[in-house]
Amino acid sequence: MFDDDHDPFAETPGLLDLLRHYGQLARPDRHAWQDRLLELPEHDARGLTRLHGELLAAGWLEQNTGHTVSGRAGVAACYRVTPAGLRALRER
Repeated sequence: MFDDDHDPFAETPGLLDLLRHYGQLARPDRHAWQDRLLELPEHDARGLTRLHGELLAAGWLEQNTGHTVSGRAGVAACYRVTPAGLRALRER
């Protein structure tokens, strides 16, 4: 899937960790929307937003901001890993 010249996981620290987070949440039900991860070691809020954006742009994460429900105040269940994201994890 990745060539030697372009491995987004090697180029962007934290990207694989974030994808793994959503991949693990998808194990019981890939179709369930998950709460946004708000903390990731060594990344501030802005950096975490950028990582989410990179996963969305790669097609490894999808976002639903239209009709979301969450168990935690202020956090919306609005992300889930895509089949392409799960495939990228398997190929790692």
